[in-house]
Amino acid sequence: MGELIIQYVLIVFLVVGLAYFVYLLKDKGIKITEDYFGIAYTMLGFLENNEATTENQKKILRTISEIVNYVEVNYTNQENSMKEEKALVLAREAMDSLNLKNKIEEHDLRRLIRLCSGFMPSTNKIFRSEKLKYEKEN
Repeated sequence: MGELIIQYVLIVFLVVGLAYFVYLLKDKGIKITEDYFGIAYTMLGFLENNEATTENQKKILRTISEIVNYVEVNYTNQENSMKEEKALVLAREAMDSLNLKNKIEEHDLRRLIRLCSGFMPSTNKIFRSEKLKYEKEN
């Protein structure tokens, strides 16, 4: 009998905890469907409220992803730290061209570069696709 009561109490705590979590999300104005890859309010927290649109988030992630892909293809024989530094320089220039009000800190850019490099396909797939593009052009 005591185990049954404990189970019911735990279920009640679970429901209350989930309800409180949903309340906190609504209280902060966070919509789960707008949280792009779950990083909109954590890694892209440097954006001001009026800049934190889904479109800006996509632009930033796409731009950094393209930069990481460019660096990976063109600097294949370099060490990863050198690739990251080159991507950081290119990403800084690209972010300046987006005309965001807040300056993006270096550690934020590094995190985004590492995130985008983690989502890249393996290097042999990149080289095959680049080789196929080159063969189609010639």
